[in-house]
Amino acid sequence: MALMDEWLDGARLDLDLELEYVYDEFGLQSAEAVFQKVFETIDSLCHFPHLGKRFCNMIFHQQEVRMISMKQTSIIYCQRGDTLLVIAIWNNRRDEKTLKDVIKSRQ
Repeated sequence: MALMDEWLDGARLDLDLELEYVYDEFGLQSAEAVFQKVFETIDSLCHFPHLGKRFCNMIFHQQEVRMISMKQTSIIYCQRGDTLLVIAIWNNRRDEKTLKDVIKSRQ
């Protein structure tokens, strides 16, 4: 049985900002490709939540944080019961320490 996905408000904002950046720098086709890839990957994660690797042994609401990367963007998530909780959408060119701070701030 597949998990249902749920997004933190911050993760939705992350995606909006990432799509805006890709659109501004690389155009509409690239932004649409990123959008499609994010949602295809989330669909896969809902079926196979352990596809992503554990992220720095971090815990979010008593669940292990996982990360799956797609070229320049990563999805940070955890599984809570029958829900895949999307914590953040991250541009991989950014500093990983900043990502840890973002995850902590969304607890």
